[in-house]
Amino acid sequence: MHELKIILTSKKELGLILVLFLIEFTRGAFFLTFLPLYAVNYLGISVAAAGLAVSAHYLGETLCKGTAGWQLDRKGYPVLLLGLLIGLVALLIMKHSDSAAVLILGSASFGLAVSPVWLAVISGVAPVQLRERATRMGLIFAVWLLGAGGGPVVINFFIAHDYNLAFWLLIALWGCALAITILMLPVTERKTVASSGFSFWKEVSLMLQNQAFKKILLPGMFLQTMTASILLPLLPLYATNMLGLNPHQYALLLLAGGSAAAASFLPMGRLADIIRLKILLGCGFAMCAISLVLFSSARDPVSAYLLAALVGFSYAAILPAWNNLLAKVIPPDRQATGWGVFSTIEGLGIAAGPTLGGLLANSYGISSALILSALLLAIMSSFYFLYPVEKVLIDAR
Repeated sequence: MHELKIILTSKKELGLILVLFLIEFTRGAFFLTFLPLYAVNYLGISVAAAGLAVSAHYLGETLCKGTAGWQLDRKGYPVLLLGLLIGLVALLIMKHSDSAAVLILGSASFGLAVSPVWLAVISGVAPVQLRERATRMGLIFAVWLLGAGGGPVVINFFIAHDYNLAFWLLIALWGCALAITILMLPVTERKTVASSGFSFWKEVSLMLQNQAFKKILLPGMFLQTMTASILLPLLPLYATNMLGLNPHQYALLLLAGGSAAAASFLPMGRLADIIRLKILLGCGFAMCAISLVLFSSARDPVSAYLLAALVGFSYAAILPAWNNLLAKVIPPDRQATGWGVFSTIEGLGIAAGPTLGGLLANSYGISSALILSALLLAIMSSFYFLYPVEKVLIDAR
């Protein structure tokens, strides 16, 4: 609670937390709920074009993360302000156009706009040199999940009334994030980090000189995000076809998992500052694997909700500890650049997972993808329990 009090009384840190919530709320509402419905039902654009716009957004964000982090390290929060201005312009252009091409390009620009947000928040609120940073990361993850999960739900009430009202609400929320950035963050800040220019592969090459990054963190980053995303396109089908859940019950399933994660992030972050990270990671991955195996045998909604909550709790145990592990190899003076490179690698894992899951489900059934995810999680759990991860990180410094 001490760290939470410090954040709430710091103008800069509170501003960053509020910006993160508003941006993730707006983005989640726009791309996960509003855009597909708006494009198809209101503009008469094809489902394929709407899907391409969503993909363009996430691809644009992933590709720009490294450069955004590098610019943040050099110029500070003016980079965040510029990004939010680009996002506001993109939203206004998309609001006043009915062209599929404009929607796709606007969504890609939106990806550019949000690319500095997470990097600015994580390096500003939970800097790598801070002793109790995992506690702060727990709060950051909770705020992120509340925004990203709440936006797609809340916007439905406005869509049911009027698409234009819903769109203007999203623009207004984005405008609030922009106003907070101007009023609460030092947007005149200038940093003096020497650099000859950004190159993603150059940054990765420098990090590969660290044996811990090469042997543990790099494969872990890709494998963990890929494992989590294998089930993304399959979960709705599994819940509907195998568990027999209707749309309302499926919404409750997501709510159970998301609520458990959001409620657990702060205490799990605090725990990651106290106990050894390998224990928390090993237990978290083990619980995830067990809950997925049990989930495959669930046959009624109540047991599915309970197991979804267990998955959410396990997820909350993993993220702050894993993030703290990554922080051990990031130079304090180049935090945003390091997190930008890490986010890009994780994004590649997220992109690969759904494709693998779809191929498995098509060839061997949806249950095969569930089993593969559980098996990979069990392997990762065993690795963290058995391998001296923290010792290797210390020796590699």
